[in-house]
Amino acid sequence: MFLKKVPLKRKNSKQHDYYKIVESYRDENGKPKHRLVANIGELTLEAAEQWRKQLRAGIMPESLCFSREDGSTSESQAIPNSGIEKIAAGSEWIEKALDYIKKNYAGEMTRSAEAKRACVSPEHFSRVFKRHTGKTFKEYVTELRIRAAQEQLFTSKKDLYETALSVGYKDGFYLSRRFKQITGDAPTIYLKRPKRIATLSYNYSASLFTLGVTPSLAVVSNWTLDLFGQEAARSKIHLFQNVPKDLYAAIKPTSPDLILNYVSNEESSEELRRISPLVSLPFEQMNWDEQFMRIAEIVDRSLAAKDCLKRLEELAGRASRELDHCLGKRGTAVVIELGAETSYVFGDKWGRASHLLYDTLQFAPPLSMMENGTHRIGYVEMPTEEVHSFAADHMFIVLPKDQKERIKVQNIINRRCWQLLPAYQNKHIYSIDGQAFYGFDPASTEKQLKDIVHFISKSTS
Repeated sequence: MFLKKVPLKRKNSKQHDYYKIVESYRDENGKPKHRLVANIGELTLEAAEQWRKQLRAGIMPESLCFSREDGSTSESQAIPNSGIEKIAAGSEWIEKALDYIKKNYAGEMTRSAEAKRACVSPEHFSRVFKRHTGKTFKEYVTELRIRAAQEQLFTSKKDLYETALSVGYKDGFYLSRRFKQITGDAPTIYLKRPKRIATLSYNYSASLFTLGVTPSLAVVSNWTLDLFGQEAARSKIHLFQNVPKDLYAAIKPTSPDLILNYVSNEESSEELRRISPLVSLPFEQMNWDEQFMRIAEIVDRSLAAKDCLKRLEELAGRASRELDHCLGKRGTAVVIELGAETSYVFGDKWGRASHLLYDTLQFAPPLSMMENGTHRIGYVEMPTEEVHSFAADHMFIVLPKDQKERIKVQNIINRRCWQLLPAYQNKHIYSIDGQAFYGFDPASTEKQLKDIVHFISKSTS
């Protein structure tokens, strides 16, 4: 960058010198050109020389907002370790503007205010914004608001007026009109229409299959696929055993109306929302049956879900009565996933049938988990050599699939520290199907109930 002097001649006055800061560059044909960086104005010869010295040293005065030829401006930015400032890169302000809009779209939002915040002219703001996003400022904000409204319609009990206020509109009628422009339907009709769903959780996939809804894309366990394989085979469904690494590339071709996810980071969520509304239902925040009912409401299968839960409640009642007959007092129970080096001990409400053992069937967690409160934190990861310290009256264990690893685990179980456990001596250690006991959907819950009663009644007969 260097200082350029531009002679100016005013009427009835002597010549004045106007100064600009410019930088050299080459155009697409390789020709050298100059680009305006900042308009400085009139300077004395001494001041101009001082500017030249500063520029040669890469120095700019602090807090200067520079004008560009296209009418935009660029805010100054600190040079590391210098205590001075230089012109910010032209693309930085748009990233900051987008980040601000994403976080504050529900508030007052105007193009002129955001242009002023970015220290650029409204016209320049619009040009760069459209080039960067492919949308006008108004289109972009509207889509953010309607996407948020879609997700709230799926997950909250707010009325249209409350939803409108929460996404940045002042009344429900205006939200409804804008909603229809974007989605093609008014909110009430939108909720009722059939939806193509991409589900990224074993539990959500199994819940949809249970309700007779076939997703367009599903992350599904082998156990669930065996159970609902015929339904999946009849449909052109994209199946994955694990969550795809490139979610956007996997989901985009299926054109879903909704994505059901367990939990995702902010960057991943933003990417998925460009495809369709994203709904997350973390299990820690909802009981399994509440989660199932929420999914049923989304796909308009509430009556079917209630019938399913009623049938499971009757099954649980029979299971509890059978355990009363063969056990009487329940005692303690635990689910442990064993590995050659590391094992996982599962606490309350973390799948693996814990919701059945500790709530429905009224077993208690091991005393060692109760004493330090670990039964309420999901699971405990610990060395397999020490896992016997979490023993219970009834121990449901998942053995490794790998044969070599399984042999190592079996050798540990055959040690004296295990042989002295009451569960070992009473033959109350049960090897369970890890995939069937993984989920907390209705199909998995039914399987788990039946297996728990079968294992315990067989061991006490």
